[in-house]
Amino acid sequence: MSIPDKKFIRDTFDSITPRYDMLNQVLSFGMSEAWRKQSAEILLQNPGFFPKTLLDLGCGTGKFLECFLKARSWESATGVDFSVAMLKKARETVSGNVMWLQEDFDSLPFLDGSFDLVISGFTLRSVQKLPEFLDKVHCILTLGGKAAFLDLTRPRNFWVRLLFYPYLKFVLPLLGWFLSGNQKAYGFLSGSVRNFQAPEETVRLMQAVGYRDCTSKSFAFGAATLIIGSK
Repeated sequence: MSIPDKKFIRDTFDSITPRYDMLNQVLSFGMSEAWRKQSAEILLQNPGFFPKTLLDLGCGTGKFLECFLKARSWESATGVDFSVAMLKKARETVSGNVMWLQEDFDSLPFLDGSFDLVISGFTLRSVQKLPEFLDKVHCILTLGGKAAFLDLTRPRNFWVRLLFYPYLKFVLPLLGWFLSGNQKAYGFLSGSVRNFQAPEETVRLMQAVGYRDCTSKSFAFGAATLIIGSK
């Protein structure tokens, strides 16, 4: 499955913004918020790692960034997305001193070594030039900084897969369509999970552009995976 053009993706997320957070919880059986919080805990409880500057790429409505803002104070926090509607909701709902920017992943306006921690939740499946994106993130990290990518993945357990695949292919698109009114959006989101590369391939790409000490943590038998790499 090829990734649609940017206009389609932008229009898709603009159109489902009003119900995006509710739909995420429903379609993940109420687990998406827990995955975000657990990811923040894993990163911020890492001994010897005390990040001061934070960037969320593809921040959406700001739910992932908010987990980090609630956990501790930051010298600076930035949220980037190319959906106007998503950023508008993030500004309205996320408290704290955050710089919100509407930018494209292909033209991020940051200097090398700008952030101690770069996070991105449920966005890698929509990135058209993934190796170049991972390389850019590596560049804008400070020395010793970390990048963390949380995304939906596919379970490995045979019995879990028997339940997961029919849900992903048939139930998720129909339920998303019913709740949001956008059939194409959830057809795309379902297909992106079914066809996206395995976490091991993402780790391999990260290592190829210079990330060190790459690790991964799976949630819900592999339905979501957090991948972390250091500079």
